[in-house]
Amino acid sequence: MNPKLSPPISRSLALAILFGLLAVLYLGVAQPLIDSYAATRSSVSELQDTLERYRRAAHDLGPRQAELAALKQHRSAQEGFLEGANDTLLAVQIQNRIKTLADASHAELRSSQVLPPQEEGKLRRISVRGQVTTTLAGAQRLFYGLEAATPLLFIDNVDLRARPADLRDRASTGVSDTIDLQFDVFGYARGGK
Repeated sequence: MNPKLSPPISRSLALAILFGLLAVLYLGVAQPLIDSYAATRSSVSELQDTLERYRRAAHDLGPRQAELAALKQHRSAQEGFLEGANDTLLAVQIQNRIKTLADASHAELRSSQVLPPQEEGKLRRISVRGQVTTTLAGAQRLFYGLEAATPLLFIDNVDLRARPADLRDRASTGVSDTIDLQFDVFGYARGGK
């Protein structure tokens, strides 16, 4: 038994099936292709922008490399050396560094004395003698700070003496952790013979 549908219902049903197939074809085939095309077009646009930035960077590369080479040459020529108009100003730089680091290390800077400069080939050795009262930990921080930064400074002639324990230290441990420290700090400046 085949029920017969009226012609308007069968046309409507045929159109519904046709539209359903078209929708499935569109959503299953055409829409992914359209989305893929849009994504590819967007990617191509981004890549073209990136390529243009790289071209501009490549155009600026020569002058930038020349500038970098000049800066490196100047820096390597001056790096590590004391710079100043005269030996007194160079010694003041060292004294200031000792004072700053002593304050940061909670050390008492008792004195600093500028030693006579010495010629060592094409360099001048600028030296300062410092006398500090501190702890062992403070001395370590002080020495590290002097030798770890630029301009390069070197420590020599270190004399370390334990201070006699005061009453508070004697009562608790019998030992004082305070030390008297004397040392020479020197750096080099260009311009010797």
